Amino acid sequence: MEKILLIGGAGFLGLNWIQFLENQVAGPKVALTVLSRHHHADLARFPQVKFVQGDYGDSDLLNRLFQEEQFNQVFHFASTIVPATSTQNVSEDLEANLTPTIQLLEVMRQHDCRFLVYFSSGGAVYGNAGLNALNENQACKPISSYGIIKLAVEHYIQLYSKIHQIDYLILRLSNPFGYFHHSDQQGVINIALRKALRGETFTVWGDGRQTKDYIFAEDIAKAIFQLWQSGHKNDTINIGYGSAISLSTILDKIKSLIPSFQVEYKEAKPTDVPHVCLDIKKIESLIPFEKTPFDVALERTWKWERNGK
Repeated sequence: MEKILLIGGAGFLGLNWIQFLENQVAGPKVALTVLSRHHHADLARFPQVKFVQGDYGDSDLLNRLFQEEQFNQVFHFASTIVPATSTQNVSEDLEANLTPTIQLLEVMRQHDCRFLVYFSSGGAVYGNAGLNALNENQACKPISSYGIIKLAVEHYIQLYSKIHQIDYLILRLSNPFGYFHHSDQQGVINIALRKALRGETFTVWGDGRQTKDYIFAEDIAKAIFQLWQSGHKNDTINIGYGSAISLSTILDKIKSLIPSFQVEYKEAKPTDVPHVCLDIKKIESLIPFEKTPFDVALERTWKWERNGK
């Protein structure tokens, strides 16, 4: 029996992972505990998942959970800051994301929990690296506090692996979109679709020519499952589509679905990375990595948003 603590499991990617895991009838037996600061109504879809409301920065709560549940794996999906605002709140970013993650590693060590999956960020950690597809050996030069913290967490995870033999997978994600998205701050495709459906104007920061790598959240969940099942560990892996698309192109596609869609343009923010494309050769060499075609994924996301989730 795998006993997993899922931190941030009530969020967008956490819920996609839970749904995919629950659909794997032939998969391993798993006892899943979600620790999240917020309870989301979508968790009601998964009554077999234990939910604990709280902050993973609460060391007393963490120790009690580890003692009660005897976790042997942790999936860390939580992030409380977004790139656009992180540099305005550097101290908060440190206190909310870096310090608690180091504390989590320490609790794992104390309770002999030896495997961690961590969600990092492909765009934010690589920084302004140009138009080329970025592989995992690319020099990382983040331009936001969010990206710096993500990279620092990666280094601490590697340190704890070396010193305390905690195995890990660090997953550098491109820009996800799809089911269970609820944020109004991060996730441009879902936010644009939602605004279009409500008849609201969508704000573009920049001229719309910025290009990024977007991937359907369900594909991320499947890739995590396949990597996890393969037993691969102690590696940093990109998960993305492997090609980039401009924001203007995406907005045109949304306008074809919702003709009344209105867009306004404002000056780009200095912490925005204008071009991101992830090289996915490594993940393709490790698992039979499958990607939902962009237009198909966009239409599925539109229907999910349109149907009131």
